[in-house]
Amino acid sequence: MNKLAKWCIWLRRRSFFRVVQRTFAVLMPIATIGAFFQVLQDSIFSPDSFIYNLFDFDKIMSDRFWDIGMSLSQCVVEVIFNLFGIFAVYFAASFTAKIYRKDATMAGISAVTSLLIMLYLLELAITGRITLIGSNFLSIQYCFLHLLIGYGVGQVFHWLGSDYEHVDYEHTKLVQDRALKAIKPAFVTILGGIILGGILYGIQWKSSANVSLSGVMSPIENSNNLLVTVPMTGLAALLDWLGIGTPMQDLGNISSSAAATANLTYVLMKKSIWKIPYPYLGSALVHSYGVMGGSAALLALAVAILLWGKQREPEVAAKLNLWPLLFNSSRGFLVGLPVILNPVYLLQLVLIPMINMLLAALAITIHLIPTPVYTALAGTPGLLVPFFATNGNWPTLIFTIVLFCLDVALMIPAVKLDNRAGKLLKDYEKEDEAHA
Repeated sequence: MNKLAKWCIWLRRRSFFRVVQRTFAVLMPIATIGAFFQVLQDSIFSPDSFIYNLFDFDKIMSDRFWDIGMSLSQCVVEVIFNLFGIFAVYFAASFTAKIYRKDATMAGISAVTSLLIMLYLLELAITGRITLIGSNFLSIQYCFLHLLIGYGVGQVFHWLGSDYEHVDYEHTKLVQDRALKAIKPAFVTILGGIILGGILYGIQWKSSANVSLSGVMSPIENSNNLLVTVPMTGLAALLDWLGIGTPMQDLGNISSSAAATANLTYVLMKKSIWKIPYPYLGSALVHSYGVMGGSAALLALAVAILLWGKQREPEVAAKLNLWPLLFNSSRGFLVGLPVILNPVYLLQLVLIPMINMLLAALAITIHLIPTPVYTALAGTPGLLVPFFATNGNWPTLIFTIVLFCLDVALMIPAVKLDNRAGKLLKDYEKEDEAHA
C-alpha cells in the first residue's frame, strides 16, 4: 500500500497532473451545479423519464411551467458541459503558467484563442459551415484534449514568457507592460493553433473521417460474444477515465440495436423472457450491469468514500454528487473528485464494468436471471434499471443489489489507497514548507 501510495504521489506531483488537479478543483462547483440541472432536464422535465411518469407530471404540471423548467435546465447543462472546453483550457494554461511564475491571465486567454481557432477550422472542414458554439469538441467529452492544449500553451509561456510576480492592485501602466511582454508567447501560441487547425482541416477534408470516439461502443451493441464485449467495455472505461470521448456515457438505450429488437420480438411472441436469441447481447449487459444505467462504478465509489474515506475534499464531492449519481448524472463527480486522470481509481473503474458483465453473463447462463430486453425509462436509478428491463423480475433486483455491494467492496482498496496517498502528500507539503 505504501509503495502504491508513493507511486501515486510521484505521478500526481508531476506538473501535468498538478495542473489537472487544480483545474478540476476550480471547476468543481459549476460541474456539480450542471449535474443537478442535468437531473432536472433528464428526469423531471423529460416526458419519457422515470420520475416524470412515476409522479404523473403530465397531469399535475402546467405546460407553461414545463416549458420554462425544461428551457432553463437545458440552458444550464448546455452552457456548462458543452462549453466546458473553454473553461478547462483557460485554467489549465493559467495554472501551468503559475507553476513557472509566468503571466497566468495572458496564458489563459491565449489558450482559449488557440483552441477556438483550431476548432473553427475543424468544424469548417466537417460541416462546411462557419460554426463554433455548437461544436461537440468544446464539450466535456474531450476534456483531456483541452487540458493537453492548455498545458502546452502554459509551457510556451514557460519558455518564452517574462517572469511575473502577482500584484494585488495593478495600475493601467503595469497591465499594459505585462500585456506587451506577453506578445511573443501569445503569437507563438496562436500561430500554433492556426497550424494545428490547418492540419486537422486538411486531414478531415481529405478523409471525411468521423473523429468521434463514441464509435468504440458500436461493436458492443450488436455483439453476442463476450470475448468482444468485455474487453471493448474495458477499453471504453479506460477512455472515460482519460476524458477522451467518454464512450461509456454515449451508449444508447438497449432497444437501439437490431439484435435487441430481435430479443424483444421473441419475448412478445413467445410470452417468455427466457431462451431469447441473443442472451449475452452487449448493449443489454453494458447498459444494465456494466454501467447500471450510466454510473454504477462511480456511485459505488461515492458510497465507499462516504463509508471509508478519511479526507474532507472527497467526502464533500461524494455528498454533493450522491443525488445526481443516483439518477445517472456523473459528470459533476468526474470533475469534482476528480475521477478523470486520477491514478488511484484507474484499476477499479476499468475492471468493475467488466466484472459486472461477466457475473451477469454467468447468472444468465445458469438461469438465475433473464437477459434484459425491455427499455428502462431515462433517469431510472441505476439499481432499478435491470429490474425494469426484465419486466419486474425480483431475482434480478436481488442480484443487482448484491452486485452493487460487490462493486462498493471492490472500491474500498482504492479509497484506502487515496487516504494513504493524501496523508503522504500532506507530509511532503510540510517538508517542502520547512525547506522553503
